[in-house]
Amino acid sequence: MKRFLYILSSSVVGLMIVGAFCSIYADDKDATFQKSYLKGDVKFKVDKSNLDKYKDKLTLGLAEIIRTWDYTANVYETVHDYTPIPEYLVATEKYKGTARVNKKGGLENYTAGLPFPDPKIGIEVMYNYEYKYSGDDFWWTTFQFNSISATGKIKVIKSNYKRLAYQGRLTLGDIPNPDKVELKEVLAFTYPEDIAGLAMLTVRYQDGTKADDAWMYIPTIRRIRRISTAQRSDTFGGTDYTWDDARGLSGKVAGYNWTMIGKKEMIVPYHALSNDYRFKGKTPHPDDIRYELREVWVVDGVNKEKDYSYGKIRFYVDPDSWAICASDHWDRRGALWKYNEVGLVVDKKDHVMFQYYQNMFDLIAKRSTLSTKTALKTNLGLKESDFSTTKLQSQSR
Repeated sequence: MKRFLYILSSSVVGLMIVGAFCSIYADDKDATFQKSYLKGDVKFKVDKSNLDKYKDKLTLGLAEIIRTWDYTANVYETVHDYTPIPEYLVATEKYKGTARVNKKGGLENYTAGLPFPDPKIGIEVMYNYEYKYSGDDFWWTTFQFNSISATGKIKVIKSNYKRLAYQGRLTLGDIPNPDKVELKEVLAFTYPEDIAGLAMLTVRYQDGTKADDAWMYIPTIRRIRRISTAQRSDTFGGTDYTWDDARGLSGKVAGYNWTMIGKKEMIVPYHALSNDYRFKGKTPHPDDIRYELREVWVVDGVNKEKDYSYGKIRFYVDPDSWAICASDHWDRRGALWKYNEVGLVVDKKDHVMFQYYQNMFDLIAKRSTLSTKTALKTNLGLKESDFSTTKLQSQSR
């Protein structure tokens, strides 16, 4: 427990892992888990027997778990059915051409909508990801991490997460913002017992070069402590995720040097089949995961911090929703280290694209962290007072 608290206290509090789906519930024992609204049959499968045939359309990490972990990718029909709310489309057209990236990598003159409808460079793709439509606020009411060791031992952690946007708001009205905040978020752990009650508040600013502010409530001492934001690439809680791995990427876009690789047709996860998939060893059960052949933006990012754990990350970004589908991660020595994939799902009611699951595979250590059992409420009209240090003590209840 002391070591776990030390890791949390020395690490930045970024956006937590896993996304959401349109079902709502307060406790997973009372949950009704959802299935995809899409039907259809598998068009083809990629496994070890035909890996060479499809390797040019596979992320490096997916190819590796197919080759060495005996995994199968079931590829379905490609479906383009996502559109954001009309207000987002109107704002994109209204403010088209006004946003720009400054010399330090920060975003300037952004008001609302998609910052760069026709991106020319890698950082513009990544700012489109950062400011994709996600609602003015949302609450991931529950999600679960399943850390699976090399020997198959599973450790479960449960959490919930709230986010309040200050910039680019379209449906719930503006919030006074003299400090130029981009967003505030609260993460709370609810299980296991030794960490239940831990809750963390993060404030992120519009200035891409300004560090986040972060605080943690530690129930064992009943105190709130300020947290360092210097170690975003630390893993936490025995999982294979770093703080920056959340949502695909939760680090500051301005904190990376970006290289545009271009658009490429790839086999990536999309239209997730279930928010409660089965496991098969250290991978999800292949019959519960849906892949599609989609044209995605491919962008490489290298963090500017010399001690950052990843040497390079390659992101695969969906141009329909601007969500990250998957990413390959290299270590500082240039070896392929991890593969991260995000199960995207369209919320037809609120026109949001969120992660249905997120899975991180450590290709060197031969272990994984599979995140499941997610649920979402969006555009609730969350109060600013909920995102304060005085409310941290009650966030896990």
